[in-house]
Amino acid sequence: MKRRRNNLLLYLLLNVLVSAGTTLGVLYVWDYLRPPVLPAPPPALAAVTPQTETHTPPPPAPTATATPPPAGDALIEIRSVIGAGDLAYEVVLLKRLGEGNLLMTGWRLEGEHGQSFVFPSQPELVLFKDGAVQVFTREGDDTATEVYLDRTEPAWRSGETIRLIDSQGIERASYQIP
Repeated sequence: MKRRRNNLLLYLLLNVLVSAGTTLGVLYVWDYLRPPVLPAPPPALAAVTPQTETHTPPPPAPTATATPPPAGDALIEIRSVIGAGDLAYEVVLLKRLGEGNLLMTGWRLEGEHGQSFVFPSQPELVLFKDGAVQVFTREGDDTATEVYLDRTEPAWRSGETIRLIDSQGIERASYQIP
């Protein structure tokens, strides 16, 4: 039994030595065959070499239309009202139509029963071409694609018509809630 244990220890030791030797051999060959990586020159030396640099200014930022086009032009549509009557899910989906950017400051979303929401000037809401925004009834933090009315009760009812009025008082879209 003792002889068997000694043989087992001898084989384990031999296995460790062979594995270590193989690993060291592979690492040596790997290091020998790989080309050396030179460090990048310090910034002070890079500044000495003359280089011509072409600089193009950034494109101008798109501007939003403060004054909407005439009343006949399709600017925006009310795509749908989801979850009418349920504060947790109630949301109005608005979609930008036409060209250019549209500043929503001063626009109103109105219902038949006196409920009204005016889009604030801060933060500015700009709808870009083919852009969309979700107007939630519940409380929340406004983002570029979500606006919150911060109400504690639902604003819209099934069967009523809501209207979107621009800053000049012109109705731009309407939608009958199913």
